[in-house]
Amino acid sequence: MIFINNKITDVYFNLSLEEYIFEKFKKDDIFIIWRNEPSVIIGKHQNLPQEVNMKYCYDNKIKIARRISGGGTVFHDFGNVNYSYITDSTGDTTTDFKECLKPMYRVLKNLGIDISISERNDFRINDKKICGHSQFVRKKRILHHGCILFDANLQDLRLSLDVKNRKFICNCAKSVPSKVTNIKEICNFGFDSKKFLKKIENEIYNNFDKISLYELSDEDIEKTQKLSEEKYSKKDWIYGQSPKSKLILDENFGILDVNFGKITETYGDEILKNFIGNYIETGEILSVINEKKLIVEKNYLIEKLINM
Repeated sequence: MIFINNKITDVYFNLSLEEYIFEKFKKDDIFIIWRNEPSVIIGKHQNLPQEVNMKYCYDNKIKIARRISGGGTVFHDFGNVNYSYITDSTGDTTTDFKECLKPMYRVLKNLGIDISISERNDFRINDKKICGHSQFVRKKRILHHGCILFDANLQDLRLSLDVKNRKFICNCAKSVPSKVTNIKEICNFGFDSKKFLKKIENEIYNNFDKISLYELSDEDIEKTQKLSEEKYSKKDWIYGQSPKSKLILDENFGILDVNFGKITETYGDEILKNFIGNYIETGEILSVINEKKLIVEKNYLIEKLINM
């Protein structure tokens, strides 16, 4: 088992690192622990505007990212501990998922945390979710990962994922809402997330045989940063991978066709045509408004678009 304690907290770098390590090590089992700055990460096949309160993220400097695995949208901050487990596939998806849950399940149990595994393969305490999981499979190798809520900002979590009253027509993977809680609160732990991370690290060493610590080389960091710059931080990956959809701002006066994350046609109020060719992304929408001197207060459709 190769163990990597990744101290970098940039979300785009860390998602890139998972893919880079997945491709670099073809046979070894790998375990990575890491934390992210405040960020929202959507599943590969999700329609971003349908999952994320982009305006809240924009106002609160919460980054938005897309990962290579499926599943639903998650919130990360420094109160989370994230982990990645890379191993060989058995060829059976259900078996793989359950086997990949076991290492971290044992670690948390050994720390005195009374967790259970739900039918959706979440870790729960008293029927509240404390960790969700997803995985990516390629060439008989699995990248399995989870995000553990230890002392996360649950208000930021709730508001960054608050997308009620949005109407889309879209064939895509949708998140399943769950009640969540922090381990620190429910277990009355008196230490912070850094100490929790260290406790997890110690348990990993105690639970696995023949663990070797791997330090990222300058080459590893350089290649990961290149992948981050060329893929994970790019709008055409984050927004442009969203499936084709129709956004309905108003049944009669505001319907938008959206392809690869960009508005391609509008129906209804002519003012919406100003946004054709742009991503549904708060910064771009505000730029169009400023450049074309559109009056927001006089058009509720633009207000809706801004507040996506």
